Amino acid sequence: MIDYSTPGGFIKSSFANYSFEYDDREPIYYFNVPLVGTFAFTNLSFIFWVKSFLLFSVQSVINLLLAFFVHKFIVQKRRENKRTHAYLIGYGVLFPVLLCGPLYIFERLEFKNVAFMLLLVGAIPNLLLLRVVEAMHGSLPAFAEKSIGNFVLYYAATLQVMVNEKTTQPVPFTRRILWYKLRSYASTFLQTSFLFSILLPFDYNIAPRRDINTIIDLYYWGNIVNAFLMASLTSLLLDGGASGLGLLTSICSGVALQSFSDSPISQSSSPSDFWGNRWDRPVASGLKRGAFVPLRKIGCNRHVAAALTFMISGLIHEYVLLFMAQRHGPPYNNPQQVKYEPTFGKHSLFFVWNGIVLLLERALEGHPFIKWMGLNLPKQVRTALVLLTVLPIAHLFTDEYVKSCFFSDTAFAFPRITYLGTSIE
Repeated sequence: MIDYSTPGGFIKSSFANYSFEYDDREPIYYFNVPLVGTFAFTNLSFIFWVKSFLLFSVQSVINLLLAFFVHKFIVQKRRENKRTHAYLIGYGVLFPVLLCGPLYIFERLEFKNVAFMLLLVGAIPNLLLLRVVEAMHGSLPAFAEKSIGNFVLYYAATLQVMVNEKTTQPVPFTRRILWYKLRSYASTFLQTSFLFSILLPFDYNIAPRRDINTIIDLYYWGNIVNAFLMASLTSLLLDGGASGLGLLTSICSGVALQSFSDSPISQSSSPSDFWGNRWDRPVASGLKRGAFVPLRKIGCNRHVAAALTFMISGLIHEYVLLFMAQRHGPPYNNPQQVKYEPTFGKHSLFFVWNGIVLLLERALEGHPFIKWMGLNLPKQVRTALVLLTVLPIAHLFTDEYVKSCFFSDTAFAFPRITYLGTSIE
């Protein structure tokens, strides 16, 4: 029975029969490959996608309501030079509400799937808090400042709105863009399904893993292979989920949205290119306008602002771990089936390290050897060197998501092929 009396009751009762806490999908097709063995094909869960879009829609409504509030009580007050009023509303009212609200929501709705939890309110620490800071400090995109309609559109879309640089207006969602997005999404979807197929049976460690006791262990080949595959899965999974839901948003709104990422694993030419232009572009843009630019405005030099921005990114990701720890019931998709307890500090360490790498890049960019590398090394070699600044410590980031069952809880959205090894009679 669906409870229509309150929004919370509707969401809770809608998920009661399909909590997706345990992956019990059965194969729908078996096939044999000569000299190799038998494989089973398990289909994706269409209901998982429907419920994901429902939660994404609720998140968009939250974004819309917040947009009107922020525009009236922060943006307009800033334009009237009542900055103190804007800061009191932003830091004194919205920050506590946005930080504590999700924890209250999780307690009421009793989610048993981490992916659903992040779909509902995952954008709050990653994007909405940063966008509130943008509104207070006047670092919004130019198009969002032009009208309340543009401002609301900017808030409503979790992905970045594609803007015409000449007119600073949103780009219409044309048929040509639609076909491009569909092809791109199909490619991402297939790659993600493939990685789930090969990683799930090995609990996300397909190569031998060595404990990290020395610096040399960081570069052990098995650890690097596992880190590369998990970084690829993370990139594709976030890109696929965001792009699929973003595609539906574009169809409904008629506005084109930017891609979530831009081939960070295969095309990055430098650490700054990886973090600034390719990996998780919505959060990268949010951190630039919601952390880096405000820090520069209050007097921080470029290097200090960059270092603090990475520290803020680390704290935001630590808070997301707190989200995932609010899951109700044991994580049945975890082989140990033990309640997830976050290990705080690892994500902060990961982002602090990468902040140091970017500062070193900036300090050494004029060195003759660095210039020579940029001019003479093949793009693939430069990309590999960039990845070697991230992959040795990538486990600090991905291990928490494996422990929390984020990956396994998201696997319902994708088909997979499982190797059985023996023939089916």
